[in-house]
Amino acid sequence: MEDMLTTEYDGCGHCLVAVRRLSRKTDKTSSPQRQGDQDLMAAADAGGHIIAWADDWEVSGATDPMTRKGLGPWLRGEMGPYDGIVAPTVDRVGRNVRDTLNTQTLLTGQRRVIVTADQAGVWDFTDPNQENEWLIKAWGSQMELRAIQKRNRDETVRARMRWHLEQMAVHQAIVIGRHTA
Repeated sequence: MEDMLTTEYDGCGHCLVAVRRLSRKTDKTSSPQRQGDQDLMAAADAGGHIIAWADDWEVSGATDPMTRKGLGPWLRGEMGPYDGIVAPTVDRVGRNVRDTLNTQTLLTGQRRVIVTADQAGVWDFTDPNQENEWLIKAWGSQMELRAIQKRNRDETVRARMRWHLEQMAVHQAIVIGRHTA
């Protein structure tokens, strides 16, 4: 996918790195293809073009974007010139308010742009309304992450309890079997 849908960096000011991230690559709700299509559409709508794909598969949203294998090298300045990033949604950038705000601050401090498919055009962080919308989406993403983490912890506890109860039933059956024999 990435070879066919990228162009060279040309210094036009609209050369974007497309961000895709999935905790589970098999997740159909945010599939790689769907995220790619959203990135392509958002880049085109903002007058940009994609020069590279920063893909992070099997990576939790709780992972700091700076340390991700796909996006991190771009943010750290290790991959060459680019003018900004494009992502399907704010939560693909990060699911932690601090990390998402740090990424936004880093990019805008370098005079790079951020485009997401859930926002018309380039984000304008000098506009208090857009700045607040970015923060709200980051906060919502973090709240969703916390709910997912809690659900996973609760399921682990439930599974362990079920296993423990099953082991007790097996032990009880063995003990009862010894007494009736």
